[in-house]
This record gives sequence, C-alpha cells and structure tokens, in this order.
Amino acid sequence: MFRSFISTKIKFAAIHTSSGQKAIPPIIWLIIKPVSKLSSIIIGRGLRKWLRSPANLHRKQAVIEHFKTKKKHYFFGITGFGAGCYGYYTSHLELTPITHRKRFIIFNSAHLKEIEEFEKKNILESFKDKVLPVDHKYTINALRIANKLFSANMHLPEVKDIKWKLTVIQSDIVNACAFPNGDVFVFTGLMDFVKNDDELAFIIAHEMSHTILQHGAEQMSHSRIFDIISIALSLIIWSMVPYDTGSIFTEKIAENMQEYFFSLPYERVLEKEADIVGMILSAKACFDVRNNSQFWHRMNDLSKENEIPEFLSTHPSNINRAKDLEDFLPQALKIRDECNCYKLPEKKF
Repeated sequence: MFRSFISTKIKFAAIHTSSGQKAIPPIIWLIIKPVSKLSSIIIGRGLRKWLRSPANLHRKQAVIEHFKTKKKHYFFGITGFGAGCYGYYTSHLELTPITHRKRFIIFNSAHLKEIEEFEKKNILESFKDKVLPVDHKYTINALRIANKLFSANMHLPEVKDIKWKLTVIQSDIVNACAFPNGDVFVFTGLMDFVKNDDELAFIIAHEMSHTILQHGAEQMSHSRIFDIISIALSLIIWSMVPYDTGSIFTEKIAENMQEYFFSLPYERVLEKEADIVGMILSAKACFDVRNNSQFWHRMNDLSKENEIPEFLSTHPSNINRAKDLEDFLPQALKIRDECNCYKLPEKKF
C-alpha cells in the first residue's frame, strides 16, 4: 500500500532490467562526459593542425599509402567493431512492461540511486516545511486514491514489487512527480486544480507509470548513446572544419539537430506511453477514464500563453495529449468493463 512519506529515509526497490548489464554509473559519467568532450576537441584540433601543416606533407602521404595498403585490414576491423556495437545494442534490448515496446536499456536502480537521492533531497529541502502529515485531508484523499490504484493493479509484478510511498506537499504548483524506487510526490496545487477523483487518479497513475516502465533508466540509457555519438562527432568536426569558429558553429548545429530530431521526440514518446499506461491503471481501478482528456484540455487553457511549441518540448502538447487519450478511450473502457467495474452513467458534456 501507499503510505505518506514523512521522513528522509529512503528504501530503494529494484528496477527490473536484463541481468548481467554493466555500464559506467551515471554519477561517474557526469564527470567523464565533459572530460571526454574536451579531450575530443583538443585531439581533433591538434589533428587538424597536423593535417594542414605543409611540413607534414610527406607524412600525410605515407599515412594515405598505409591505409591503401592495409585497407582490407581496416575494412574488416571497422566491420568487426560495427558488428560488436550492434551485438552490444541488441543484447540490451528488452520489452517494456504492459506496452511491450522494444527499447535499449543498460542501467538499473543501483546506477540511478545517487542521482535519485540527490533530486529527492532537493525537493525535500525546498519544501521541508510544506510536507503535509498523514492525517491532513489532502494526504488522506491522495492516499485513498493511490491505494485504490495499487490494489487494482497489484497483479502486475512491476506494481507489486515496488515499495510505494506518497508525499503530499503544500504548494500552488500544478504538478506531481515520481522516482524509480516508488516515491510519488503530489502538490496541493494539482489537487486543487483537478475537478474530481478520476482526474487525480489519472495523474497519480501517470506518475506510477514512469516508475513501472522504468523510464528513468531508459532515458539514461538513451542519453548515453547520444553522449558517445556527440563525443565522436566533436572529434570529427574539430579535425575536419578549417577554423575554430566554424567548428563551434558546426558542433552547435549538430547538437541542436540531435536535440530536436532525436532526444526530444524520444522523451515525448515516453510521456505519451505514461499517459496510456496511466489510463489503463485507472481503468482497472474502476475510475471514470472519460475524464482524463478533460484534464489536458483545461491544462491547455491554463498554460496557453506560456506553452512552448511541441517540437521544442520534452512533453507532447496538451491538446495532443487529450487527443491521444480520446483515441485510446474505447480500449480503456473495454478494459474497465472486463474488470467488472460499476456501470458508468451517461456523461453530459
């Protein structure tokens, strides 16, 4: 069952990933990444100077001849390296729970523990006098809804195996968040904004879905791939582009293309998936899932002036989120009926 989180002591639940995965922990990679990036720039810049120096013309010719002579060896070497990378990638593919989407993942909860503790500590320190007690009406209501979600979905190992905790924080922020170990934070601004228990259940279920689907570990794994590609691109750009200003400009363009065409769309996929799974969890708990899309319509009205274009955001637009839920509604209602829930009254719009 959910329980109110009123202390800073955290118990971590395991994230289920493929066995035998080994990777540099994210907390260490935060140090290695900038060092590697700087090294690639320095090496690339030095290689560019060497290639452009007239004094090294004979050496460059010797290198070219060497590659021509050994081209078969390099071809097989590069092919072997590529095959090894492909093998590593495919060996770390797995299916997500519930949605069965194929994804690349190399991390587990032990890798994320340090970052998770740091982020939760920041939240608790920022709102240290705003955490509501277990007997507060907001906490009682949130726990009642969360427990209903948990009880209805405990047949799922990903739900049952996590030690869920719920914290309600007094704040006007219209938001909620969850961590890989099962800690869910709900702000009273969100509880005041929702129109009914059904909407609040959907948002809590959405946050539960991020934990169930291990989106934190997946995002970290996905980022690692692009970090490595970015470091390799830096080496190539700084060795091939003639001038430093051109290298800086080209690298910035490459980073923006990676962000807008790969990273951000991928994060929007995860948010959409959490919406759909949240709707499934809510349906199984017999909440009225017809209310879910209305939440995003109202959020659109609330943030219309400040909302950034979807292609620049980590989240789908509020309107698109509402539409996706409306498209999935027939399936959600079918799931709800299969769970022998009470019959819903006709909805008046």
